[in-house]
Amino acid sequence: MREKLKAKLARGWNWIKENKEVLIVVVPAAAAGITGACKLGGKALDMVREHQHQDLKCYDRSLGHYWKLNRELGNDEWVAIEQRRKNGERLADILSEMRVLK
Repeated sequence: MREKLKAKLARGWNWIKENKEVLIVVVPAAAAGITGACKLGGKALDMVREHQHQDLKCYDRSLGHYWKLNRELGNDEWVAIEQRRKNGERLADILSEMRVLK
């Protein structure tokens, strides 16, 4: 088992020695590609977190507090919330009755 591993490492090292000009081109391009992929992955993760923050939380201006929601609210639910708020109900009571609070 060790002899096979040593033989493979020796062949790899010999290939590297014989193909330095290929490596001079390939290694920087691969490094740039990996760096770009990592940056895109980080941006995508930030977008997912921002989306969750916007859709799974509801801000109550009167309290200055975010309410965590179980799920995203639909348009009809937002309309109902707006009507009930105009009638003087508190946002916390409305969300609690709708059973959407976490």
